[in-house]
Amino acid sequence: MNVVFLHCHYDRGGVTSVVLNQLNSLMADARIERILLVSGPRSSGMPSELPTRVSRVELPNFDYDQQLYDSDSTASRINEIGNDLCEKLQSHQLASDDTVLHWHNHSLGKNTALPGVVRALAEKGWKTLLQIHDFAEDYRPQNYSALAHCINANSRADLDRYLYPVARQIHYCTLTTVDAEVLRKSGIPDSHVSFTPNTVDFKEDVSAKCDEEKDTRLQLIQKAFDLPKSSRWAVYPVRGIRRKNIGELLLLSQLGAENLYTAITLNPTTMVEAKSYARWKTVAEKVAPRAIFDAGHREGISFRDNLIASDMVLSTSVAEGFGMAFLEPWLFNRGVVARYLNNVVPDFESAGMQLNRFYRDIMIEGDQAWIDSCRREWEYSFDRAWQDVPRAMRPSLSDHGLVSDVWLTDTAAVDFALLSPRRQIEVLTRCSEDNGYREMVAQSAEDCVQALRMTDSDKVISDNAECVRSRFSKKVMQDRLMGCYLNLLKQDVDMQVSGPQGAGAFLDNILLRQQFHPCRTEEAIG
Repeated sequence: MNVVFLHCHYDRGGVTSVVLNQLNSLMADARIERILLVSGPRSSGMPSELPTRVSRVELPNFDYDQQLYDSDSTASRINEIGNDLCEKLQSHQLASDDTVLHWHNHSLGKNTALPGVVRALAEKGWKTLLQIHDFAEDYRPQNYSALAHCINANSRADLDRYLYPVARQIHYCTLTTVDAEVLRKSGIPDSHVSFTPNTVDFKEDVSAKCDEEKDTRLQLIQKAFDLPKSSRWAVYPVRGIRRKNIGELLLLSQLGAENLYTAITLNPTTMVEAKSYARWKTVAEKVAPRAIFDAGHREGISFRDNLIASDMVLSTSVAEGFGMAFLEPWLFNRGVVARYLNNVVPDFESAGMQLNRFYRDIMIEGDQAWIDSCRREWEYSFDRAWQDVPRAMRPSLSDHGLVSDVWLTDTAAVDFALLSPRRQIEVLTRCSEDNGYREMVAQSAEDCVQALRMTDSDKVISDNAECVRSRFSKKVMQDRLMGCYLNLLKQDVDMQVSGPQGAGAFLDNILLRQQFHPCRTEEAIG
């Protein structure tokens, strides 16, 4: 059989890493004859030399949209991209009866024509696997609005039918069981959905070396960032985009031990994310001097240096598609302190992971007037995020019943992550200026503070590392993907592709799978 991976680009990042891991997994299977990597021109994340069975195909109009397209231009683009893609497939002697088209994030809205291309090729008989990493509906209102505009959608059902085609030759796979259930609840048949978690790429057993090298790497870090010799290092190895909840990282820095320095490694690449990140850097200078930014951009300091020098890995993220940062550190003998995410962490626990240092909230107390004000800002942030979406398609808090679930009416406290960035800065500033207030916050956040001060036992670390190696290995990935591919290739073809039964449910079901956090959609920088 042949496999074609399709994504807007192969620049460095999460999706490209997944594709490379899948590629490496499949290369060990003799049943795979050829693999094609289709994308737009960007491919900095791909190695310069590919295996002999692998070829790259660039289609200029496959990359992210550079403008907002109407329905007429979208129809024209669907036809153009579809024809170009079919020509490329034919030129590589690939046929629909022995090839699987494996699309990544086709429905995210970065290229609004791609869902139409998926449908057009499926109707030509191409067996299609749609892998969902992220949803446009998951607080990406600009993407959702662009998708609605490009087909002149009048309802959520119109958009669901465009984004989520259904036919015997189309199968879906998700990174989490929660997302798989969302697809089923929203009208994708059970037999068309698989749970296919990412694989962790462990090229070598580094765990034996990490503890031996820790002191040397820590001294390198201390010198590079001019830190005291008694300092300890805790690293947040991510790009500092809004959903990573950087304000909470600053709070952890305030609540940690006096010699604990917390570091975030990478800066964002888009303008709106970069503005938010720069604002948090400025705030940190005033209220969290032990928070270090850009730790992955310092000359002479590698990702491995940061990780090996650390006592622990941190995560304050409020949303993840899979949660790779919760798995990789164990292979370096490093435990993880993180905010518990209901849509991803249960899968790791079910696999056997012992995540003893995950916390669910950091409750901030206040009088009723302050709590009410924070709630109004939270509601305003939610409504503002969706204001550019056609009114008939916008979600509303009353539809979801979210308010009563996330705002505690019987106690005068609210989770720090539910505060607007402005309110987070207010809390951080008060903690830095008022020792009594900071101590009160520390008492409310006892689970989190305890997690920062404790260490995982050698047995927990070794057991978790072995779980990662066995449950998230290339072999597991290979078996799961081959199962999907072989099942698809034996399916008959529906010449008419339909939409999900009961179309219109996706937006609500996706929003209900986790809480809304204002940091994800903030626009005002101040």
